[in-house]
Amino acid sequence: MTAHLTRYLTAAFVALACGVLAAATVRAEGDKVGDTQQCLRLIEIDQTPVIDNKTILVKMKGKDNYRRIDLINKCSGLKLEGGFAHSTSTNQLCTSDPLRVIGPVGSVCMIEKIVTIDEAEAKTLLAKK
Repeated sequence: MTAHLTRYLTAAFVALACGVLAAATVRAEGDKVGDTQQCLRLIEIDQTPVIDNKTILVKMKGKDNYRRIDLINKCSGLKLEGGFAHSTSTNQLCTSDPLRVIGPVGSVCMIEKIVTIDEAEAKTLLAKK
């Protein structure tokens, strides 16, 4: 192998390793209580009970894994209808995705933030439902 090719392969490996470490770090940051995320992978979402017109609880697959979606404004009819739909070109639910209330109301709502919460907060939210 030439010295030039060796340097090129070494640089490519280092860049790849840094990218993998950075992705792992970002993922780990979203797992701590209080962390916010831009997106949630749809395949990891188990349930999305509506708490009120401004809050949605997200039960992720796996034990004690919860997120809270805070909407920018109150979303008319969200609690009454009890559900929402969204469309996305990715396999994620992101803060940039509009949510549409299911049913005749059809309000459109925007996500302010997605926050990691613990099981105790999730239980408190469900008790308010």
